Amino acid sequence: MNNPILKILISPVILMSFISCGPQKAEWQGRIEEANGMMVVYNPKEALSENAGRVLQLKEEMRITDSQEDFYFKTPGNIKTAPDGSIFVLDGEQFLKFDKKGKFIKNLFKKGQGPGEFERIGNYLFSSHGIVVLQGRPNKIVRLDMLGELINEIRPEEAVSKLITCFEDEYIMAGSSFPKLEKAGEEPEIIDINWSLRLVTENGKVKNTNLDFPVKWYAQRLKNAIIANFIVDFTAKPFMDKFLVIYHTQEYMLKLLDLESQQIVRTFTREYRSVKLKPDKTGRVEVRPHLYTLVPPVDYLNDIQKLFIQNKTIWAMTSTVDKEKGILVDVFNLRGEYIDNFYLPLQHHVKIEGLSQHPMTISGDALFIVEYDENDIPSVVKYKIKD
Repeated sequence: MNNPILKILISPVILMSFISCGPQKAEWQGRIEEANGMMVVYNPKEALSENAGRVLQLKEEMRITDSQEDFYFKTPGNIKTAPDGSIFVLDGEQFLKFDKKGKFIKNLFKKGQGPGEFERIGNYLFSSHGIVVLQGRPNKIVRLDMLGELINEIRPEEAVSKLITCFEDEYIMAGSSFPKLEKAGEEPEIIDINWSLRLVTENGKVKNTNLDFPVKWYAQRLKNAIIANFIVDFTAKPFMDKFLVIYHTQEYMLKLLDLESQQIVRTFTREYRSVKLKPDKTGRVEVRPHLYTLVPPVDYLNDIQKLFIQNKTIWAMTSTVDKEKGILVDVFNLRGEYIDNFYLPLQHHVKIEGLSQHPMTISGDALFIVEYDENDIPSVVKYKIKD
């Protein structure tokens, strides 16, 4: 085996996470095959750790509400924590910054089409220079300092609609194919969408990588628009500075992309029993209060609902829900080995049918999630995860 990338992936990995795998079973029971220069890891049904299947505890530490009167929560989402611990939340025409204790600092959203202004924010991330913000239409990348002041703007020469991460001096992004509906009228249908990974330079030049990731949407043509709900979305998370962990299929399948070589170097899966979806006759489902979406005609939930990166481990939140324990989260290492799993007691906080779209993030030993009270009033809640 002369591929240096594969040598790195197969070498021992030191796991540094607040989740301890505890005593391990005698040996890993999976198998590894090589196909077209890529390692394919087939994991068994059971995780390696003898402590697998335990329930982690959630202790509420903070609750952010709009009682501070400087902002108004409607449908808060895309929660992220900055390197300095400050908390950011998107909510329509609000880009809200809070300090690490939840005190409101500033709304960074400036409405308009001028420099540093937005019609709508698609995504954002943090870099060594501050905040990088993507606007879809009109397409632009905006760099702000941590106070929200404009540094510069970049106009990509081609449309890109996903901002994933920064790597060296380029932005890792993705663009999707145009949705094409075949059926006449307003009858909904399943359509194929292709996401292409692209690199965007500081001067706006877009470079294609020849890496494509097909997904499926459920779409409906209306009089002057198309509405759609993804059956499965394209998700890519930066991992250990030089990788992306990707999933884009309904089945249990994760891919490891090396950003330097721009190659998928490892694919891994595990034996998993898919969760049957309860039939719905209304044609739409309420994923959050007052937020409805089309119900795709599928028999099973996607095996993986959410993906989190926790230090040197990958957490895959599955569709498996135990009424007493919570939602099952699987843990993998860099080699793609299924090393651990645990339950997060979120079964009373979020509907499994809307789990993939429910605002939630994990940062260190903290979980941030949007919750609604009995009057459907949202708040952003921080829980400490205790193993």
